[in-house]
Amino acid sequence: MLYRLMSYVHDQMLSPITGAKMPKEAWENLTKIFVARTMAQKLQLQQELKNIWQRNIMSNIDYTTKSKEIYNALGSINVTVDEDEIV
Repeated sequence: MLYRLMSYVHDQMLSPITGAKMPKEAWENLTKIFVARTMAQKLQLQQELKNIWQRNIMSNIDYTTKSKEIYNALGSINVTVDEDEIV
């Protein structure tokens, strides 16, 4: 079972799970990495959103497009943004 899990994991992700003795341990290691990366991505996207609000140097179309891109990226990692925050 552990071999099967390792066969689906990208090479860059193998090092945290190669020392695992049981599939559960490997899965928990992968979960920790995923949670940490998701949190980092969330913080980065929220900062980008804040930056485009504060700078206010984009045209309305560019602002709307960039805001929607960030909003969609946040949604893809299950982070909700209130409609008021987008405007």
